This record gives sequence, C-alpha cells and structure tokens, in this order.
Amino acid sequence: MTSSSSSLPVGARLSAKATLVTLNISAWRTSKANADETRAVNAKHGTRDAARVSVAICDHPALLAAYKLQAEARAEHYALTLPAADKGMRLLPVARQMQHADMLRDYRARIDALVGEFLRDYDSIRAEAPVRLNGLYVESQWPDRDTVAAKFGFVVRYLPVPDAGQWQEWMAEAAASAHEDLTERLRSAVVLVAERLAEPKARVFDSLTGNLAELLALVPDLNLTSDPRLAAIAEKAKGLLEHDADTLREDPIARADIAAKANEVAAMFTIN
Repeated sequence: MTSSSSSLPVGARLSAKATLVTLNISAWRTSKANADETRAVNAKHGTRDAARVSVAICDHPALLAAYKLQAEARAEHYALTLPAADKGMRLLPVARQMQHADMLRDYRARIDALVGEFLRDYDSIRAEAPVRLNGLYVESQWPDRDTVAAKFGFVVRYLPVPDAGQWQEWMAEAAASAHEDLTERLRSAVVLVAERLAEPKARVFDSLTGNLAELLALVPDLNLTSDPRLAAIAEKAKGLLEHDADTLREDPIARADIAAKANEVAAMFTIN
C-alpha cells in the first residue's frame, strides 16, 4: 500500500491537526572503550583493530534503572508520534499533546530522582573504582561529579507546524512520512497476529493483542492525512480483538478464526 505525498487526502491543514515535538534524552554512559585491553586482544589474535574491548565501569542500580526509564520514555514518545520530514522532529496529534506532556513529565521526574540518587553516591563510587576495576581502571573515564551531572538531560520542545508559502512542500513530505509510518506500524501488527496464530504451537503472549489494541486506539488521532482507506483497515482490524489472549491460547478454533481474519486484513494493504 503505497501513496505519494501528492495523492494523499490531506484533509484539514496539518498545522491544525498536529504539533511538532522533539525529545532529547542524554546520560553519562558507563560502557567505556579500554585502549590497553583492546591492543592486548588484537595482539593476542594477530589482528589490527578487529577487536574492541569495552568495560562497564559502573553498575549502580539507580543509574541502571534510569537508563531503563529513558528507553521506556523514548518508546512511549515514538508510540504517540509520527516522523516528520526532518530528522529528530516528530508529529504529535494535537489531541494527544496533553497525554504526551503528562507522560514525559512523569518520566522526567522519576529519572531525575534516580539520577539524584546515583549522583549522591558518585564520589564514593569514583573513589572505590581503582580497587574495584583493578587493571581496567582508567582515571580519565571518571570525571568530577559536576561533569557527570551535566551529561544527563531530558528536554522536550513543542513547536507549531509551519503553515503556508514555502512550507507547503515540507508539509506534504511530512504528511507522506507520517502516513507511511502509520501504515507500516498497523500492517506489521496485523501480520504478526496472522503469522503467530497460524502456528498451532507458537506461544501467544498478552502483548500480541494488547499492542494491536493500543495502536488501533491511536489510529484515529495518528491518521493525520484523514486517509479513509487506512481508517477502514483499522476498523476491520478491530475484529481481531474479538478474543483475548487466554482464549487464543486455549481455543484452537478461535485461534484459527482470528488467524484467517488477520490474513484478510493484511491483504487489504496490498490492494491497489
């Protein structure tokens, strides 16, 4: 199912339907390249630059938990947004902006708390590092506390979508990029259901239908081009949620029925 930006039913102006959002998350990373160990491994095997040895110099639990939340925040951000024509910028449906802001505000508060806990312990961790890491210790990889603190960032910016004149081409490209991304996300979710349920012995996790349900709930807002065809496919795909994961695991008839319906929906993506 392919469309050019000129053939997309853009409907109302993109600027009325979405806002631009950027999310920049950064952190002090504890996986560090070790030059001495890298040279030793390459020398051992008679290679030149074939091996690269990295060392995890710190495993503070609060820091590891912060990394995990950062990854979750990015995933949630991407779930609620669509790619724009420019790298780094995402299109956020206006109807989802409050949800997006509240969600990221919560993530930032939790991450900041974990980073604060780590930084309170940093000086002692740094002091213990030469003994704990022994020959893997590299002094330059342990800057002062303020330098480490400055490595952490969580910045969200909301900007209006440019509207007229020279921005028309950009808006068309952004609409096409968003449409392509949403189409592929929905197609992949449907195909996964079809393929997983077609295998009688394949495990069916709750996420199989749960992820599809979450995406279908977002489609009306993410369909920024007001594409009626994509809306019709999404409506048809709701039938794949007729049974919960427990039923699909235990009832082979229901499983086969939903697999067949998923194949029907998947075929809709290839019809011209």
